[in-house]
Amino acid sequence: MFTSPTPWPVVVEADRLRLATIGPPDPDVQPEPDTWIRNLGTLPLLAQPGERWLYNTGASVLGVLLGRATGQPLADVLRTRIFEPLGMRDTGFWTPHLERLATAYRPTADGLACWDEPDGAWSRPPAFGDGAAGLVSTVDDLHAFARMLLDRGAPVLGADDVHAMTSDQLTDTQKAHGGLEEDFFDGGRSWGFCQAVYADGSFGWDGGFGTSWLVDPARDLAVIVLTQRAFESPRTPLVHREIREAAHAALA
Repeated sequence: MFTSPTPWPVVVEADRLRLATIGPPDPDVQPEPDTWIRNLGTLPLLAQPGERWLYNTGASVLGVLLGRATGQPLADVLRTRIFEPLGMRDTGFWTPHLERLATAYRPTADGLACWDEPDGAWSRPPAFGDGAAGLVSTVDDLHAFARMLLDRGAPVLGADDVHAMTSDQLTDTQKAHGGLEEDFFDGGRSWGFCQAVYADGSFGWDGGFGTSWLVDPARDLAVIVLTQRAFESPRTPLVHREIREAAHAALA
């Protein structure tokens, strides 16, 4: 669906319903959680449950369910159970500190175009806290989260939870149906819980808005790259890959 010359009908309908789930996050258009999930329920399934892996939407649904189970907005669930215990003071679905937000850009045939300015979508609380995307953060906060995973979850998760999060959760049959792109499962890459996992034990994810992070427990290493330039394709841009290679080379 990411390379289709014309949008699939289900993508067109998802856009009409303001779901912002089969594509980039867009907190300005998404309705509050009850309306969002009711609208999602009107769409046909792309596959039967468990038949194949599909990116993104399941995590959005999980965020709605977390809010209902706790009786709190997802933003409060994440803040009280993850961010505050880990000292992640600069992570959330929005920030009032506009001077700290960078302008986001996307590449076009005519060069870079502005996607979102500091007073844009992340300068105010969204109606929908999306479990799949939409947090603003900093290198220090993401490093704190990575250290938690390297420390087997302490103080917010159990070791078994971290092991499940960072282990391959897909069957061979699910992988045979493909992923984000044709070669997604090549090179020992698969999927854990909301992040890619690799045959060498490392894990992480590359965000299409221009960020990437990779955690390598074997080397006690976390590589975090934050840029303000959106990806041009599902493939991780060269600069992100070169920074990772340099970090690994420095430890060799």
